[in-house]
Amino acid sequence: MTDEAQKLQQAVAEGIITPDQANQLLDLWRRDAAHEPAPEREEERSTPMSKFLYYLGALIVIGAMSWLMNRAWDSFRGLGLFGIAAGYAAVFCGMSRYFRRKSTVLSGLFVVMAVCMTPLAVFGLQAGLNVWPYEYPGGYTSFYRYIRGGWFAMEVATITAGIVSLRYSRIPFAMLPIAFTLWYVSMDITPILTGGDLYWTARKQVSILFGLAMIAGALAVERRQKIDYAKWLYIFGAITFWSGLSLLRSASELSKFVYCLINVTMMLVGVLLDRKVFLVFGGIGFFGYLGYLSWNVFRNSLAFPFALTALGLAIVFLGWAYHRHYDAIQRQVRQFTPEFLRELLPPSRRNHG
Repeated sequence: MTDEAQKLQQAVAEGIITPDQANQLLDLWRRDAAHEPAPEREEERSTPMSKFLYYLGALIVIGAMSWLMNRAWDSFRGLGLFGIAAGYAAVFCGMSRYFRRKSTVLSGLFVVMAVCMTPLAVFGLQAGLNVWPYEYPGGYTSFYRYIRGGWFAMEVATITAGIVSLRYSRIPFAMLPIAFTLWYVSMDITPILTGGDLYWTARKQVSILFGLAMIAGALAVERRQKIDYAKWLYIFGAITFWSGLSLLRSASELSKFVYCLINVTMMLVGVLLDRKVFLVFGGIGFFGYLGYLSWNVFRNSLAFPFALTALGLAIVFLGWAYHRHYDAIQRQVRQFTPEFLRELLPPSRRNHG
């Protein structure tokens, strides 16, 4: 008999709940347990070094078949690249199946490695068949270096493969290829939307909108999933949004002040969601604005080094204050957050802290 069943029987014996209610609660726990990911093996929990080696090895493999490839690989031609990528993916899927009952982490990482072969496979297939929906973007090694609309089909295929893989890879890292590719889509979709006119302003505007969409998607995922798949969507969503926003330069002092307010809002969002990525980028933007003000006020002045020192100390003590009063800050921010916004938060965040 499980601990839960024993506790329920004790509650029935003491008259706290009825036998029928006890059976209903036990059925609910069993249904929830059936949908939870398999627990990690004891040796994985007790040896962080093994996990580090797992992830390091996986990243090396992914890098070897992506951004670390050189132009010599172009000699394999299209279908040759497709065959290599498909072969790698098949081996990784087989390894994932082998480790499914032995290691949740290893099994999931092999699935991620298989997904990361998708861009190479699609590129090889397109090159072999000479089918380019938008344009020929160049050699595969340019995929990770240049913004071109011709990569779009590869990116859509990778995102699709990543979404399918979530059924088999029960680790948060499985969302990385999806979030990373969405970041690339935010850049490569611009020439398609603008008809080939690569306006720099349009790229930044698309980046802002795409970043907001990724953050909204992460919030929706976090509300529905027990596994923290949302983490990587938050990270790349924040990067996409903040980089586009920060590159929208304007000579207007009002626009700079609005930029500062948006960064402060990002920090508040970071507190509400308990996501440090918003605190990091919001803090960089906020103190960047303060640095801009310091430069204008104390430019060519002996006081400028003192102003920078004060700014640096302010950052240090702000971090210390946040660390010491974390729970109180969480409560205060939630207290002043409108009810309709609190309802949008994941259940675990509504009363956190």
